[in-house]
This record gives sequence, C-alpha cells and structure tokens, in this order.
Amino acid sequence: MSQRKIPGSVYDNETKNKILDTATELFAQKGFGAVSMRDISNAVGIKTSGIYYHYDSKDALMEDILSRLEGGYRHYFAWLTRMNEKAETLEELMDNMFNKEFIEMRNPIGCLGMSLAMKEQHNNESARRLVFELFYGYSIRVMGEHFDRMVEKGVIPPSDTKTVATLFMVSVLAGNDIRVHEYAGTKPPIDCAGMYRDLRKLITETLRRGI
Repeated sequence: MSQRKIPGSVYDNETKNKILDTATELFAQKGFGAVSMRDISNAVGIKTSGIYYHYDSKDALMEDILSRLEGGYRHYFAWLTRMNEKAETLEELMDNMFNKEFIEMRNPIGCLGMSLAMKEQHNNESARRLVFELFYGYSIRVMGEHFDRMVEKGVIPPSDTKTVATLFMVSVLAGNDIRVHEYAGTKPPIDCAGMYRDLRKLITETLRRGI
C-alpha cells in the first residue's frame, strides 16, 4: 500500500505520517489491542525508540490517528458540499454522492481509518465520539441539508430527507468496511461495485418518488 498523507493532515513530517499510516493499517486489520509499538516500528522500518520519539504511548498514537482522520473526513465533506451546491439535477447529486474518491476519501488510509474507528468505538471514547458525532450526526445532517436544497429547487418531491441521508451514510460506512478486504489482498464478501450500483438506484428512485 502506498504511504501518503490524508489530505487535510497538519503534519509535514514524513516519518510521523508513515508511522500514522502504518499504525492505522495494522490497527484496522488486526485490532488495536493486538498490535504493539514494536509491531508498528518493524513495519515502518525504524527502531521502536523512533516511535516513542513522536508518541509516548499507543493510546497517544491512536488519538493522533483519529484526529487526522477527522481532519481528512471534514475536508472531503466540505468538497462534497461545494459540489452539491452546484448540482442542478438529481443525477448530478448522485454523481457527487457516489463519487469513488469521496467514498474512499481518495486514500486507502482514510478508508482504513474509518474502519478502525467503527471497530474501536466500544473500547475507545474518542473513537465513539468520532463515530456518533461525525460519521452519524454531522454527516447525516449535512446530507439531509443537501437533499432539502433539492426539494426547495423543485428537483425532487418533498421527502423524509433525514431518512435518505441516513441510508446513504450507512451505505458509505458498510462499503468502506468491505473495501478493507481489498486493501488486505483478500476477496470482499460481496461485489462492491454491484452494491454501489444497487444503492445508487435505490436512493435515486426514493428521492425521485418522494418518501
């Protein structure tokens, strides 16, 4: 997997970003509790002391991963908002919402970070806050506002836009977790492309008819 910064990251230090990328990947695939600082240092290719130079504990490293993930997530939701404000048709809105780069945050590390947060939400308070306040609360509210604008423009009939926004975000999070299999080099349990086509059709028809 290529090691890249998530857009919106505040870090310019190459080693620190490589530590974050590697730890995100290992935590997402093996679980936070199953990975040691030595595991991370071996995967990065540095001494364990090199990690402790940047982070005094594995918990501190996890906090930075979540903070960076939040920055990247908000960065791309801002992009989606700008695109959706320009949308004049339902088809344009769907093109934006199901844009592969948005759903995967342009970077496999972003996808893995989302999967990590979902998996650790029951064990880590920061992960739980991120999931409920950002992935659910913020995301659904913003998507609902996008749909409301389309209702105001007369593009779609009056609808329960919060329900449709919830459906979309659930599809993003579910699809994101399936992508982890691909990044790990294993076969996903279902056809991702087919799933997104079906979800797009479902949401498009729901908005076209109104609910």
